[in-house]
Amino acid sequence: MITRPIKSPYTAGNVAKYFIYLASQAFVGDNKEREGITNLKLQKVLYFAQAYYLSKIGKPLFSDNIEAWEYGPVVPDVYRKFRHNGSNPIICEEDKSSLSDEDKETLKKVWGTFGGYSASKLVDITHAHTPWKEANKSTSKIISNKAIKEYYAPLLNK
Repeated sequence: MITRPIKSPYTAGNVAKYFIYLASQAFVGDNKEREGITNLKLQKVLYFAQAYYLSKIGKPLFSDNIEAWEYGPVVPDVYRKFRHNGSNPIICEEDKSSLSDEDKETLKKVWGTFGGYSASKLVDITHAHTPWKEANKSTSKIISNKAIKEYYAPLLNK
């Protein structure tokens, strides 16, 4: 486990701002438009970032609950904030987060791992993992930090 002082837990909205910024740095297509990130993909990347922090650092990255929804893990407040985008990308050319530089470096690594996957591939991955499957069967639908850490710690600490 990594031991270092971290500023977390943040709000998931604050972390989302940073992932939106990172996703907006890529240019695609003939017109070289900013790629951005869809709300669906953002939800999955937030989930995997939380899993990384719980498993490798031993503390949550953000304090918000994650719920098991039809298309995988979702942070409800962040989802609601961006639902007006539908399946269109969320774009922000400047970093509006207030994360520590150390946490930004860690999140760049998480983005480097998961940012290249499509939203649908990330849905498939999360649907195959125990924390989502178990929470999806429960009445609360909450994916607990304990369940996330128990599942991902052995995978990430090999």
